Amino acid sequence: MKNKFCLEHCELDQHWDSFITTSPHGTPFVHSQFIALLGVKYHAYYCCKGKEKIAAVLLIVDESETRVIGHHDVIHDGIVHRDISHLNRAQGNSEQFAAQEYIAGYLSEHYTQVQLKLHPAIKDIRAFLWVNYHNDGPKYAATPRYTSLLELGEFTSAISALEQSDNYKNSSVSRRQEIRYGIKKAVTVSESQDFALFAKYYGMTMARQGIEIDSAQLNALATRVSRLAQLGLLCMYQAQNRDQKIGSFATYLLHRDTAYYFYGANNPEMRDSHTGTAVLWQAFPLLAQKGVSRLDLEGINSPQRGWFKLSFGGNIEQYFHIRLTKTDA
Repeated sequence: MKNKFCLEHCELDQHWDSFITTSPHGTPFVHSQFIALLGVKYHAYYCCKGKEKIAAVLLIVDESETRVIGHHDVIHDGIVHRDISHLNRAQGNSEQFAAQEYIAGYLSEHYTQVQLKLHPAIKDIRAFLWVNYHNDGPKYAATPRYTSLLELGEFTSAISALEQSDNYKNSSVSRRQEIRYGIKKAVTVSESQDFALFAKYYGMTMARQGIEIDSAQLNALATRVSRLAQLGLLCMYQAQNRDQKIGSFATYLLHRDTAYYFYGANNPEMRDSHTGTAVLWQAFPLLAQKGVSRLDLEGINSPQRGWFKLSFGGNIEQYFHIRLTKTDA
C-alpha cells in the first residue's frame, strides 16, 4: 500500500489553513500565520494518496534542515489527518494507519532526528512504533504527555449560583475558595489590549522563578501576541481588583470551538489579590460568548504548574511526543 502514497512539499497558505480548519486534528499552533510569526524554518507537506490529500504534515526544522526539532510554543505539530467522518470506523482507522506508516518511513529516511508532538485526538501510533520492528534499525520512541480539558458549554447562559456550575463543583476545594474570594472582593475580568503591560508582568513572573528574560525578548512577545489578536487567533483577558489595578493576564489561542491557554502573567506584588484564579474562571463565560465550548489548558506536565490547572477540574487527556534519533547521524 505504501507505493500509493507520497509527500508533496507545500506552502503554508490559505489552502493549508482551510485543510487545518476542517481537520479534527487542527489547532492554532499549525496555522500559517502562527508559524509565520515565530520566524522558524519549517517543512510542510501534504500526504497524498493518488491525487487525494489525506493528511498535512508540519515539521519545525533546524538551520541545516536535516533535523526536526519542534518549537516550545508549537504545542502540537506533525500530522494533521483530514476529516474522515465520511468513512466508517474500519475505513478511517485503516486510512490513518496507512498514512502514518508512510509518513513515519519517509521521515526516518530523510531526517537525522525527528521530534513530533501529536494532537490528543491521534490515539493510534502503532505505525510509528513498528518502524524497524523486526531489525536493528533506528526506532521511534513515544512519550505520553497530558493536558486538561474543560467543557465550557454551561457558560453559554448565565449561571445564577456557583453551585449550579459543574465546572465549579468539579474544582478543588482551594480553587472553589479562590473563586468565591475573587467574586466577594470585586475582582473583575475583561478583554485587554495592554500587551506591553502583559509582557512586563510576564518578565516579572519568570524572574520570580529565577528565569531572566531580556527586554528585547519581552518586546517581541508583546508584538507577537498583539499581532495574533489582530488576526483573530488570540484573545487576552486581564483581571483587576476593586481599585482597577491589574493583577493578572491570560492569553488564549482560538481555533473553531476550542481555546488553548497560551501565556499567562501575574504581578508578583498582587499574589494575594485572587486575580490569578479569576483571569481563568471569569474568562470562561467570555470565551463561551465567542463560541468556545472547550478549553485546553495546554499541558499539565510541569510539577510547578500542573496542579494549578488540574484544580479547575478538567478531564485529563493523553497525547504523544514521538522521537527518532539516528545514532550514526
